[in-house]
Amino acid sequence: MNPHISQLVKSPTRLVIGSLVSLFLLLHLFAVPHVSAHTAGRMQLSAEEAGPYRLTVWTSPEPVTEGELHIALAVVLAEDASPVLDAAVTVILTPEGGEERLSEAASTENSENKFLYEAIFDISETGAYQVDLQVIGADGSRGETSFNLEVESGSSFNWLYIIPVAMVLGATLLLFLALRSRSAE
Repeated sequence: MNPHISQLVKSPTRLVIGSLVSLFLLLHLFAVPHVSAHTAGRMQLSAEEAGPYRLTVWTSPEPVTEGELHIALAVVLAEDASPVLDAAVTVILTPEGGEERLSEAASTENSENKFLYEAIFDISETGAYQVDLQVIGADGSRGETSFNLEVESGSSFNWLYIIPVAMVLGATLLLFLALRSRSAE
């Protein structure tokens, strides 16, 4: 038997402490918010025609929850799919049945990928929203389109985090019980 393993088996306290440290590190891994690229998320529109343009739109996070919302848009010419990087792009969010509209200018400066326009919103209410997109090209040409978006509560607990934690706790308990019964023999 490996000398390190035999020393560990002889000292269940070290094994338990090592398991607890591993559990702490695993919990820390799942507790740290994950950072993702702004275009990671859900595609809402794919090459949607908007006047002389085609728009592809992503929203992030997925699912969309209260808090920070990123809307990224790719704008290309409909005739040859060449990227349009000098347009004025406006994103307008209107809650269903609501009077208050949120409006943001989308720009390539906010985006990680300079071929995409991005608008960032702070959403404080759940529910259905209509998202209107307006593009005005440098030559004055205009295009508009829209899509619907559902904003969920940001306070929902992600049960998928429980699975690895439960597995580590279960393995630690089984290992502890096995070592305890072995030392009692």
